[in-house]
Amino acid sequence: MSKKSLTLMSKDKQLFNIEEHLAVQSVTIRNMVKEDGASSVIPLPRVDSETLALVIEYLNRRKTRTMRRNERGEIPTLLELAKAALDLDIKKLMDAACMKVADLIKDFTLEEVLEALRIENDWTPEEEKAIRDEFQWAF
Repeated sequence: MSKKSLTLMSKDKQLFNIEEHLAVQSVTIRNMVKEDGASSVIPLPRVDSETLALVIEYLNRRKTRTMRRNERGEIPTLLELAKAALDLDIKKLMDAACMKVADLIKDFTLEEVLEALRIENDWTPEEEKAIRDEFQWAF
């Protein structure tokens, strides 16, 4: 007996087939299946194909309970993955992506964190000095 599958469409119109029991780990997809049935393509307009491929890889790995623990992910990719997990309501993937980012940046300087997370430092030198003085333990 073959397993029922769903077709997901990324925001860049790429199609992905995935077993339904894996896809419905996403609360968003589960709700869409309940509302509309699973007979057609499920559009995911806020998730690009590269990120959706990573989400599907994660869901397949969870099926076998294996995770790549020593893999050093790229921070921008992990942030996209976390956003997709948030949009698709996959809490465990969201937690895993955020924990990986936290682990990667834990020894970074302030400047490295700002660069890695693509945050513009708009503090004046005086504001930055005041923050560094107040929170010396963090620097």
